[in-house]
Amino acid sequence: MAKHRGQGGPIESRLISLFASLFFSIPTAAFVWLWVNVELAVYWDGFLSSSYLVTCIIVFAVLALLLPRLFPSILGAVWRAIAKVWGWWGW
Repeated sequence: MAKHRGQGGPIESRLISLFASLFFSIPTAAFVWLWVNVELAVYWDGFLSSSYLVTCIIVFAVLALLLPRLFPSILGAVWRAIAKVWGWWGW
């Protein structure tokens, strides 16, 4: 039996999931970029340019578009890694 698709095709559902994921991935990318820049500024007297932030957002968007069902797990893994690093540093 053939799969019955609703009104929206697969590209529409992927675009909707992309825009929904940007609600979570943009703050995550900004937080990671800011956190890395703070650490670089304090300990190594350096910083990352804003092009790294844009690149991180684009990577998250591409992952959300290509892997819409796996993307929440990827984002969760990023946040678990952040929490683990915070635990190592004793915050």
